[in-house]
Amino acid sequence: MLNSMLAPKKPKKATRADVARLAEVSESTVSYALTGVRPISDDTRERIEAAMKELGYVPNAMAQALASKKSGLLALLFPVGERGFGETDFEYVEAATQAAAEDGYQLLLWPNAVEDLESLRKIVAQGLVEGVLLMEVRAEDPRVAVLEESGTPFCLIGRTDHSDDLTFVDADFSQWGPLALHHLVDLGHTSIGVISVANELVDVGYGPVVRTEDSLRESADRLGVSLTFQHVAPTIRAGREAFESLLVDSPDVTALLGFNEPALIGALEAVASRGIQVPRDMSLVTFGISDIAANMTVPAQSTVGVEGRDLGRMAAQYLIARLNGDRKSVLQHLSAPRFQDRGSTAPALKR
Repeated sequence: MLNSMLAPKKPKKATRADVARLAEVSESTVSYALTGVRPISDDTRERIEAAMKELGYVPNAMAQALASKKSGLLALLFPVGERGFGETDFEYVEAATQAAAEDGYQLLLWPNAVEDLESLRKIVAQGLVEGVLLMEVRAEDPRVAVLEESGTPFCLIGRTDHSDDLTFVDADFSQWGPLALHHLVDLGHTSIGVISVANELVDVGYGPVVRTEDSLRESADRLGVSLTFQHVAPTIRAGREAFESLLVDSPDVTALLGFNEPALIGALEAVASRGIQVPRDMSLVTFGISDIAANMTVPAQSTVGVEGRDLGRMAAQYLIARLNGDRKSVLQHLSAPRFQDRGSTAPALKR
């Protein structure tokens, strides 16, 4: 008890009123100096800044944002629960964060589900963020309508089926399947397994997978290739089970295509446990993973995809252009894929 009585009291935190008294101005004038809502003279501003420094006054960032109607915050909507958050996703987010910071904005990750529209309405209605980046876009995405109704500037990393008037950056997924299949067919592969995302994502129209799988099927029909799909959860265990099921359904399969980063790791474990060697016995091409992720396995994975960092940066720049008043430019970009050969494919062997 005695110790607590003798303990030094914390110094009183300076307030806006304290700054106003020391600078001999009104509190509203201090607010104008902080928010820039109204002009003040250089002499008055200097007195206010000197008073703030002397008192150690730290402005309340949220109060400033509400007063100026500019928070300096952007939200990135990424429903993490749908398929998890991997190294490849991080590259998009990191690049967008860096590009936003270069223009004075902070990027906040918003991991709520696509269907959580009420929370989205609240965050944009309260003016907590100035703009939104939207990831994991569906063919028919309900979040787009909420953002349009609120008048909040936004940019899609992805696109809907009706994106003619929207701001977006995206990969041209219609080219991914043909690019991978032509490479494998040239090596003599005609029975190919596909380890993809869970059926739930396909059913709700998750754009990247729907467009890639559509192009795969069309290209396979033209090339006379047999495809066997395994749609599984984004886990290593699910990937191991998927490969075992694949061999039951298609025992003659000689190549794998992957569009599920964690599950593909499990599939490779199952491959190794059976003594199957990549690429001698089984070729492998993975869709849409980063260079870092592709080199985390032995052997490294040959890939078809785009540079996620470029798209993440471009998306942030497009959004900031809208925030700066650009309402006329058509800000849309489709990135063509490239095939990166890391040695995980080889001529087909009969099984």
